[in-house]
Amino acid sequence: MSQLYYRRTDSSSYRDRIPLRIVRAESELSPLEKAYLGAVEKGDFASVKQALKEAEIYFKININCIDPLGRTALLIAIENENLEIIELLLSFNVYVGDALLHAIRKEVVGAVELLLNHKKPSGGMQVPPILLDKQFSDFTPDITPIILAAHTNNYEIIKLLVQKGVSMPQPHEVRCNCVECVSSSDVDSLRHSRSRLNIYKALSSPSLIALSSEDPFLTAFRLSWELQELSKVENEFKSEYEELSQQCKQFAKDLLDQTRSSRELEMILNYRDDTNLLEEEGNNDLARLKLAIKYHQKEFVAQPNCQQLLASRWYDEFPGWRRRHWAGKFITCVFIGLLYPMFALCYLIAPKSHYGLFIRKPFIKFICHTASYLTFLFLLLLASQHIVTTEQGRQDRQGPAPTTVEWMILPWVLGFIWAEIKQMWDGGFQDYIHDWWNLMDFVMNSLYLATISLKIVAYTKYSGSKPRNQWEMWHPTLVAEAVFAIANIFSSLRLISLFTANSHLGPLQISLGRMLLDILKFLFIYCLVLLAFANGLNQLYFYYETKASDEKGKCKGIRCVEQNNAFSTLFETLQSLFWSIFGLISLYVTNVDADHQFTEFVGATMFGTYNIISLVVLLNMLIAMMNNSYQHIADHADIEWKFARTKLWMSYFEEGATLPAPFNIIPSPKSFWYLMCWIKRQVCKRTNSKRPETFGSLGRRAAENLRINHQYQEVLRNLVKRYVAAMIRDAKTEEGLTEDNFKCCQIGGHFNWQNCSVYLNRFVLILPLQLGELH
Repeated sequence: MSQLYYRRTDSSSYRDRIPLRIVRAESELSPLEKAYLGAVEKGDFASVKQALKEAEIYFKININCIDPLGRTALLIAIENENLEIIELLLSFNVYVGDALLHAIRKEVVGAVELLLNHKKPSGGMQVPPILLDKQFSDFTPDITPIILAAHTNNYEIIKLLVQKGVSMPQPHEVRCNCVECVSSSDVDSLRHSRSRLNIYKALSSPSLIALSSEDPFLTAFRLSWELQELSKVENEFKSEYEELSQQCKQFAKDLLDQTRSSRELEMILNYRDDTNLLEEEGNNDLARLKLAIKYHQKEFVAQPNCQQLLASRWYDEFPGWRRRHWAGKFITCVFIGLLYPMFALCYLIAPKSHYGLFIRKPFIKFICHTASYLTFLFLLLLASQHIVTTEQGRQDRQGPAPTTVEWMILPWVLGFIWAEIKQMWDGGFQDYIHDWWNLMDFVMNSLYLATISLKIVAYTKYSGSKPRNQWEMWHPTLVAEAVFAIANIFSSLRLISLFTANSHLGPLQISLGRMLLDILKFLFIYCLVLLAFANGLNQLYFYYETKASDEKGKCKGIRCVEQNNAFSTLFETLQSLFWSIFGLISLYVTNVDADHQFTEFVGATMFGTYNIISLVVLLNMLIAMMNNSYQHIADHADIEWKFARTKLWMSYFEEGATLPAPFNIIPSPKSFWYLMCWIKRQVCKRTNSKRPETFGSLGRRAAENLRINHQYQEVLRNLVKRYVAAMIRDAKTEEGLTEDNFKCCQIGGHFNWQNCSVYLNRFVLILPLQLGELH
């Protein structure tokens, strides 16, 4: 065992003892150097000054000596927060080294200021070699003072460094192939990744963003999104990047907490960062909130101030709506829903009339669209029940004409398709496909179009009647009926999206959506297991396929009364294994006609093993995953629901898509007017290009946009000032001169001004912020 420590040079008689000695011995300090460092540790100003003066004359001690912990006198003074000793040591030009970084890490603001103002001596000095060794340093080479200050999130220190003109390195993209990134990654990939992480950790500092960013909200949004994308690529540091992303989201939310009036809140939420000075205003309503939704800033969107403003706009025509009784709310919604055709006709005829403007209100628009969709579902119910069909023998007609209900359904389908086309045109293809409900609408509309196409083919190709049991399997009418049935299912499930507006059903709907992702992950593993066992069982039973279907009155397959040939083909095997999960397959399907008991035993064992894996292991894993997803939503139910509800509300805040289906396919006078204006712009394009706007109109527009920008910056300045004051006031290490801190000023029963000056300095730094004098 002793060989693990060092090689033994003699054979001692004490074989049951392990001798110890110092292998990596360090240079010992002289008695004077020990006394010198001890005086610094105790804060003995007079003794330290005397030792420094004697060192200049007699050279008996090295003022840059280090103690057994590797600390110089300057580092000891920084750890003790003794500003007088620090100033004294700097006046004698001691070796600074990483003292600034140590002061930043200890958050000693006074020491940082002294070190920043200290000028390094030009001459050489006696420095221990270990201090010059970069491997001995507590900090990696990529850690700069501003990066370390941002890591500590100390506002005062960051402000001191920024005033000195420091800069932050710009991090490169993860997939950057520049010479610098490639060479750095080849030399040391760990240091390269760590360096990027340290830079992003500094950039995510709330104090740094609040101090140096012209638009803290926009910076936090973009940085949070970038960090979230990095967490998907840099899997080794995924948790760190996700934590930094969450920190940026929380900063944006905390900054919005500082708003004190509706004017400030509207100025923040309506501001648009990419507005051109000569661009016409009016198209930037809630632009910042839309950007927050785009970057998935759930905390920002769910912030109470933001939600209060949205609610006031949502219930614009109904003040005090939330204080009404639920029965009154229900009757009002039903009344508006029943009158939605009248409101739609009023909007078509006179868009600027009272009722025409009434339907444009977000809440009214939501009720009208919901009523229209419920009417569509009622028509689907009538079509599926064949209540209005009185024609005899229609079920045997190969190409039947559309019924009255089917003719009534057609305008709704065309209206839904037109609404989706307009949404994709206005919002763009990328935004359209990122919403899962839009994908569901696309599938639903595609199924209805396929149904219409197949019915047209059947109507034109087949004209006579024939018993349905004699039709071919892929008959257009049969396929159309199957597709229409699937489309009905999607149409009914689409109603779940409206649950988001309700505080009770909304969280359940969000949990259901999260569970669907878990089901997709589960199906990937399950399909692999299913294919593996299906291939094995089919290979085993392929040779035992019977010809039962050739005999009259006999049935072949697992859907027969007496199941047979369950594993004769790969497709039949897949079906058998799938339905066995629900207990619909009997064990006797593993038997064969021949007396091959070994084959039956192997087949039964494989079948049982599959059921164990699929039912016991995989199914319980799915239950655990779904439970975890539900618990995650339940823990953040308020934020998740408010974010989803805001996205629903914002879709009705948008201009356009006022009329629900099927009224949206009716051309209105306003549509003709817009068409004429567009034709005029296209025809008179050259003429208009020769007649630019006057300098007066351009100047007024630019002045208005400049005024808005100035007001926005003024609001930001106030928010940042309040945020920083609250952050410093709540920090435990910067509470001012309390009773506990006063006790710390006493050492051995005597009052120590050196220690007390630290807390007085903190109090002086906090006081201007609390008085609102920070600029």
